[in-house]
Amino acid sequence: MADPIPFQDLPVEKLMTGKPTTLDPDSTLAEAAATLLQGGFRHLPVVDESRRPVGIISERDLRARLGTDLYGFTQATVEALSEPVSGVMTPDPITVPLGTRTAAVLDTFADERVGALVVVDASERICGVLSYVDLLLWLRDHPSGSEELPPRSEAGRPAAAAPPRKARPRKARPRAAARSKAKAGPKAAKARKAAAPRRAKGGRRR
Repeated sequence: MADPIPFQDLPVEKLMTGKPTTLDPDSTLAEAAATLLQGGFRHLPVVDESRRPVGIISERDLRARLGTDLYGFTQATVEALSEPVSGVMTPDPITVPLGTRTAAVLDTFADERVGALVVVDASERICGVLSYVDLLLWLRDHPSGSEELPPRSEAGRPAAAAPPRKARPRKARPRAAARSKAKAGPKAAKARKAAAPRRAKGGRRR
């Protein structure tokens, strides 16, 4: 079996939320609040037409601007609800490339005091969001602090489970017949001898 991967060595794609819901800069605060509520999110990345991140907006940002929690956002003023997210979001969010080790991500969270990081590919396009909640959920689900890997075959693929073995049909033993024959023994032989036809002297039967 392959050695388990420690938490600090895991790549971010093992913990992030892939294919995240995003907003564009012209989305309104009303749309942002509704999206956060429907998806149960805490952070929403804001991207341009090329799917490159230009900002991130959090639940805290919306509460501060709307003057109410998300569940009561409809009570905010029409003026506030109509504002674009570009005026409230945190611009130029911190990004990390795919393959970044969790150890480096922990340092970023601690140093920058942010709640979420945007994960990007080699072209700087968004491919995931990693929040501190994702880290906590992973640790809760993996008490050992490492990820167990499945055993691999010689070809490098996960070893297939062995097919169930079928029981071989047993041949019935003629125990009853053997026992009855053994019990008959000498008596049966004597009876067969007595029943055999006798020949008279001269070869004729009586």
